[in-house]
Amino acid sequence: MEDLVKMCRVCMGESEELLDIYDNKSFGDGLTAELKKTKEPEPTPADLMQSCSSVPVSSGDCFPLKICEPCLKKLRDALLFKKRYARNVECLGRVKSEKKDQETCDLLEAEDWSLVDRIKDEDEEGDENDLQPAAKKAKKQEEKPRPFKCTDCPKSFTGKAQLTMHSRTHSKGKPKRRSIK
Repeated sequence: MEDLVKMCRVCMGESEELLDIYDNKSFGDGLTAELKKTKEPEPTPADLMQSCSSVPVSSGDCFPLKICEPCLKKLRDALLFKKRYARNVECLGRVKSEKKDQETCDLLEAEDWSLVDRIKDEDEEGDENDLQPAAKKAKKQEEKPRPFKCTDCPKSFTGKAQLTMHSRTHSKGKPKRRSIK
């Protein structure tokens, strides 16, 4: 049992210069700088072991309560790596989400909306249609060609973007994957 007092919990090496696993002194390394940015407290070596492995650490587990400096440095580097990876995955997730939004915008921009022409036509028709019955107005709207047909239901659309947006109702909002031939 006396040998455990001089043994590192991680590498099982013996040393006179061991640090307590429940001491949270600052080391002034990359992890300390990262923690200062996020205003997180300095972790103890026991916290580092818990965070970087699935093995539980407790004071009554009869394992050594000390760690050598080289192992502590590796644990601190591992936590810094883990934090950096988590931050980068979060960032990439946002980029991926923005890319989906951009694809939708590109589809909408590529659509031939001819808004200016429609407004002019409506203004011109407005004068004429004031005298026409409502049935003729409805008939003009029905006469527009609808070349974009949904493969999942009988609906058809005047533009590709409308079809794309509609098809997401069938796939619960997720864009369909298209196979490349």
